[in-house]
Amino acid sequence: MADLKISGLTSIAAATTRADLLHVIDAPSGTPSNKKVTIGEMINSLHSPVKLSTGDQALTEATHAGRMLIVPNLTGNSTLTLPTPKIGMSMRFTYGGIAADAQNLLISAGTGNALFFLGSIFFSDTDNAHSVVYSDNAADELITLVTPSNFDISCVGISATTWQVSGYCLSATTPTIAA
Repeated sequence: MADLKISGLTSIAAATTRADLLHVIDAPSGTPSNKKVTIGEMINSLHSPVKLSTGDQALTEATHAGRMLIVPNLTGNSTLTLPTPKIGMSMRFTYGGIAADAQNLLISAGTGNALFFLGSIFFSDTDNAHSVVYSDNAADELITLVTPSNFDISCVGISATTWQVSGYCLSATTPTIAA
């Protein structure tokens, strides 16, 4: 068995449990070492939430993809710039503040209309009126949540240029998805 390649091992497929072990090579580009991790530990680690700081931030696949991104009370308008999308890469933004924010949150796909958003955001205003804000399915690269009270926005890469957006925003002012 010592000379057996990993690709030659029998798969346990659907019988996989969170307690099963995986072989991991830690720090492959530095000083590699063999380690183990349970499937449960790996899933928990890869899905742990990230509390963002206030201010403008460039998000990365390594740190932010596949995780819940908790946006704090903002101290000024803040722009979160997404990395170039990859099919299946996801970012989920949720409000972690304690009251309606007096600042705007902007989620940017990039600039120059090379990367953009498709989809829609359900909007509920503070007077309990509802609507849906749609992208124009062409050049919308900026989502603006105007003084939000609450939101949960998901962005999923559906191509190398496009983020599919969905979710909701509660605010006194309608959000926008625009160029």
